[in-house]
Amino acid sequence: MASASELDGQLKAIYAQLESGMKEQEAMSGDAPKATAHLKAMTNKMAESKRLIKEFEKAALEDASMDPSATAARKKDMVVQLNRFVNMKKAAAAVIAAKAAAKAEKAQGKAAATDAAPAHATAPPVSRNPLFGGSFKAGAGAAGGSSAAAAAAA
Repeated sequence: MASASELDGQLKAIYAQLESGMKEQEAMSGDAPKATAHLKAMTNKMAESKRLIKEFEKAALEDASMDPSATAARKKDMVVQLNRFVNMKKAAAAVIAAKAAAKAEKAQGKAAATDAAPAHATAPPVSRNPLFGGSFKAGAGAAGGSSAAAAAAA
């Protein structure tokens, strides 16, 4: 088993790699598959750092010369750094997902535009009821009558 100071050095190196990896605009802003693969590599480094944090704690507790409160403080700093990278990864994953969704929507919009019905044949706007998943016509009350009747019934 490596010593606590060796593990601390390994963690610092991994955190430096994560820092530079999260700042790589080319890898993060590229196409979705490449960006996702880059995030996967960053996730693997985060998993490795989590494992090293656990090993650091075990090695530090076995070493009688290390102060337990200093070990706890250093572990807490390591976990805080790791959580910062996890949050950065989540934000980057959300951006990648949004870009992919926008690209898919744009592609679907082009296909739908060619199959669209003429403007005179459009139906009234329909809204989705978020509570029940059903739909209702805009302007119609709960019973399908006027909105005044619906308000009186409520």
